[in-house]
Amino acid sequence: MLHGKAERSMTLYELLGKMQPKPDTNSMCFADFWQALEKRGFGPMLAMPAFIASTPIGAIPGVPSLTGVTILLIALQILLGRRHPWLPNAIMKLEIEGDHLHTAVTKMKPYALRVDRFLIPRWFFMRQPIFRSLIALSCALCGLIMVPLELVPFMGLIPAVAVLIMAIGMATDDGAVALLGLSIATCGFLLRLSGQQIMQGLT
Repeated sequence: MLHGKAERSMTLYELLGKMQPKPDTNSMCFADFWQALEKRGFGPMLAMPAFIASTPIGAIPGVPSLTGVTILLIALQILLGRRHPWLPNAIMKLEIEGDHLHTAVTKMKPYALRVDRFLIPRWFFMRQPIFRSLIALSCALCGLIMVPLELVPFMGLIPAVAVLIMAIGMATDDGAVALLGLSIATCGFLLRLSGQQIMQGLT
């Protein structure tokens, strides 16, 4: 789903393995992830920053904004119909501490094996341009709002998880999971909008 060149769909366990640095690696830059995932399409590329923002690493100042901008740029390229994702060098050169990422991925792998039992290629109607555009637009909006939400502790986690679910659905060709992520993102936007309207009414 949303692949540039379609290959066999990935499992969640395989996707996490692509993100895991070697135990003796002090740090990894985005370019390292890019080399490991760029041939697998837009789904894994969106999953990478969303996963980082969903782990304790996402609590580090600056990480929610960085991952949010990365998600925004990748999602916009889907909307523009680009066949291969691209990021500016300024983002590609940024580094993430290897130990923290290795620990996060290692903890998630056993759960990934359980989740993989339910991830199957299905609901291929989600590949239609209208749904592809809706998913990309939702991911772009999630990435955008992650930047100001960094000012509120842990609030950036909500859009990051929504993007991660959509990205997992895209990477594994599971349209049902992609639709679940889209629904979560849509509900989040509606709740945020209604909350703003209530606050405006009170003032």
